[in-house]
Amino acid sequence: MKKFIYSLLVGVTILAVSCSDFTDVQPKGKNLLSTTDELEMLLNQPFTLRDNDLCTLCGDFIYALSDVPTILSQPNKTRQSILFAWDEANIDKFAELTNSDGLYTTAYGIIGKIANPVLYRVNDAVGSDKAKKQLKGEALVLRAYYHYLLINKFAKAYNPTTANNDPGLPYVTEDWDIIVPTEKVSIKEFYDNIINDLDLAIELDALPAQAVNRMRMNKASAYAVKALALMDMQKFDEAAVAARAALDINGVVNNYNEMLGTHKGLILGNEYPIIVRPNLKCEEDIFFTQGLEFYRSITPAAWDRFEPGHASKEKMLIDRMFYDYTQGMGTMITGLDYTMTYDLASGWNMSGVKTTQMYLIIAESEIRKNNFNNGMKALDAIRKNRIDPSLYEPLEGKVNNMADAIMNLKRTAHGENIYTLHSFINYKRWNLFPDYKETFSRVIAGKAYQITPESKMWVFPLPMNAISLNPNLLPQNYSL
Repeated sequence: MKKFIYSLLVGVTILAVSCSDFTDVQPKGKNLLSTTDELEMLLNQPFTLRDNDLCTLCGDFIYALSDVPTILSQPNKTRQSILFAWDEANIDKFAELTNSDGLYTTAYGIIGKIANPVLYRVNDAVGSDKAKKQLKGEALVLRAYYHYLLINKFAKAYNPTTANNDPGLPYVTEDWDIIVPTEKVSIKEFYDNIINDLDLAIELDALPAQAVNRMRMNKASAYAVKALALMDMQKFDEAAVAARAALDINGVVNNYNEMLGTHKGLILGNEYPIIVRPNLKCEEDIFFTQGLEFYRSITPAAWDRFEPGHASKEKMLIDRMFYDYTQGMGTMITGLDYTMTYDLASGWNMSGVKTTQMYLIIAESEIRKNNFNNGMKALDAIRKNRIDPSLYEPLEGKVNNMADAIMNLKRTAHGENIYTLHSFINYKRWNLFPDYKETFSRVIAGKAYQITPESKMWVFPLPMNAISLNPNLLPQNYSL
């Protein structure tokens, strides 16, 4: 059996498809993946990844289609009740109840069924050298990015003093022999592999400045993913250099105040301006993943974190608009007086990469060096396209201390990332820094809950269906 990967779950060989099943079958004498055109078809995927775990853990949302107080009051713990209550005392039970995980399955599936098959076959494929280099570059960035998402959910935040010993996950490459169960590598080695893949992609110098569509990796995406990974590694200046390189290629921030439609209420017939963020048409999307924003209840604390006049709050289509703010559909479903999103027309790039995340990286890098004006200038590049013009005022020149700078950074980041996975990633990373970390709280049915920066729950348990087929994934990372 050749060394190859099509594993839907890393280290899970039961779902792996052997080479003979995937590439070596030759119907009518022709290999299925023998040309660059055929390999390119693997990259033309409708990428999508919605993870409610991360948004719930960091306090932005609660996703439930039944009465939440009732869920929490049941004597038998469920995965939902443990997550909603941030019940660290039952984290082992939480692990037992995690039979599968959508992010784990999706991310390792993309790595094993798309990125690695391209990398395995591309050198032998029929096609031009230019096409081969481009496919290789795209696959390397794709592999690096989905490994980046995995490590942020299932391992500790990168700490330079302990990363050599902190357990990470398997980093799965195209030469893995599927007979051999994968093994976890250290967090440092894992991130080093991410950076190595991205550097290889950049060195090829074959990625297009603009891909055929925004669900394909391009030149900016290689630098952008590198910037995200370097921020995790606390290499802030290097991250800013990579972020600027991405913005030199694409620095567009779409103006949400001009991307508007109208919603008419059902009770009074009032009309409300709403954001319409079209799929695959927002220039700020460096790498786009489809994500409809609906049926998620925004917590009051998360709603309050928005800067006044922010379009992603004031012009977001929510359940209350349907009833002209006289009632909310979410309250009837969940038993919580929370705002529920209901935007079925827009694409919110839930797990992709945007130019605005690069401006946030530059801002944080400058703030950490006490260059507050430069930091606020980077934030203003986002804010001027998000805040209502009647309320917008530049921050540049008006912030002169670390506390206010961090507050504005976090508030701008919240508005940018609340409908994505990156809000969780930021908060988890910030938990390592005294000036940035914070405890999150919420009250449900009169009972207060909280999660501290030190909680083990910031590391999600690996799913049991993977562990049962690969004992090398044990012990669980949250327990170490």
